Amino acid sequence: MIADIQQGKYDFLHGALGVGTYFLSRFDRKEVQVYLGELLTELESSGIPCENGSIKWISVVNRETGEKGYNISLSHGMSSIAAFLIRLHQLDFEKERVGRLSTQTVTYILDQITYFAGSLSFFPSRSKESSAGNYYSRLGWCYGDLGIAHVLWQAGVVLKNQEWENTALRILHHTANRRNLQVNGIRDAGLCHGSVGVAHIFWNVFLHTGLQEFREATDYWLQVTKQMAKYDDGLAGFKTWHQEEFGGPEKSTILLDGIAGIGIALLSHFKSNEMAWDECFMLS
Repeated sequence: MIADIQQGKYDFLHGALGVGTYFLSRFDRKEVQVYLGELLTELESSGIPCENGSIKWISVVNRETGEKGYNISLSHGMSSIAAFLIRLHQLDFEKERVGRLSTQTVTYILDQITYFAGSLSFFPSRSKESSAGNYYSRLGWCYGDLGIAHVLWQAGVVLKNQEWENTALRILHHTANRRNLQVNGIRDAGLCHGSVGVAHIFWNVFLHTGLQEFREATDYWLQVTKQMAKYDDGLAGFKTWHQEEFGGPEKSTILLDGIAGIGIALLSHFKSNEMAWDECFMLS
């Protein structure tokens, strides 16, 4: 974990924050609190202060070319940093420093909003300064408005900031009306970037807000998920989408984009309360 963060690899899925999230579940052990303190110090020292008082982190935004930039996504970017800090705050861990860093991180993310009347999305895939003028983003857990807004909503609730909470709900209301699969980049059913991940986030928000719009959005995306089970040779009918040049759709059993994730998300829909499994997606 420390080796990763010292190399600038804070990435939740592939770097320091993923390991840090594991340590959160072992928080009652004294040595773990030492580890988390070390991670927090390294995270703070690697942040780049901005003129408006916010903070940002640079990372690799294109693994093929090694290009670096500023990523605001939940899977690989600063939204995962915000989510991690929120969890530290809930554990009463160094609340002054964690609260300050949380506010600075959320401030940077909010500053990346590019929405204007008629826009498809509120946020670009990365950040304004790393998107080369392309401010569109897909619909999914991994990148774009849905994952980011969920973290902003969590931040508003936990840190008792009504403005953040209201902004997050405004974005979520907007995403609830995004139904074009092709435009939104929905090509399979997986949790990471597919229809069941979208359904699960809306279900999670509905359980906490009671707003029927999110229940209706959940039902829509669950129906889309059922329609994705269209392969005679698939697993329960499902395959994970890949471009033809990379082998085309393939069978997958894993949690991130395979049937394990699809199955557990579908089972969660039959529960009337939040399920803790999705903490590994920074959702609970």
